[in-house]
Amino acid sequence: MSTKELILEEALKQFSEKGFAGTSMSEIAKPLGITKAALYKHFESKQQIFDEIIAESESRYKEILEKLSIHFQGGQPDKQDVAVYSSISIEGLCESVLTFVRFSMSDEYSRQVRRMLTISQFQTAELSGMFTKRYVDTMLEYDERLFEQLIGSGIIRSGDPKALAAMFYAPVLMYMGIWDRQPDRAAECEAAIKKHIEQFCKMTKT
Repeated sequence: MSTKELILEEALKQFSEKGFAGTSMSEIAKPLGITKAALYKHFESKQQIFDEIIAESESRYKEILEKLSIHFQGGQPDKQDVAVYSSISIEGLCESVLTFVRFSMSDEYSRQVRRMLTISQFQTAELSGMFTKRYVDTMLEYDERLFEQLIGSGIIRSGDPKALAAMFYAPVLMYMGIWDRQPDRAAECEAAIKKHIEQFCKMTKT
């Protein structure tokens, strides 16, 4: 692993423990056995380190979403997604959502990025907005547009797409939060997410 990669790894570890604002360049350099001056040979600022971590996390996040047939086209699900979710079984939907959740909980990089943004959201308005966009707004907007099209196709019952999106996604996010804080409740949270999806489908399927 290169020095630059080691710096990014150590920075993410510390950001996930203390947040962006709570971590200094000196603190990143010390565990690596290099000076603060040496750190600046690889990165101009702490912000540049953070930006590279976010860029990498965006790439990894997109990869897992692609595998689950979640494709954003102009902020909306594409035709491929609508086709997939028009015919997916309840069991298939449960597995799709749980695959995403398991990845988010078990992938160390994703877990650290989520912890970093969770802590850092209270440190600056910019990071607060970044957290909300990634973990709330993006998924809610996607689900809203998807439900809108599924209602129009007669796949699910008529209703308010925005309200349905919140009803579907909010419990998943809640149980992910519990799982994050109390890893010993992983099995309980996974079972609760599955039961929630099954109940949601029974309530909304035509």
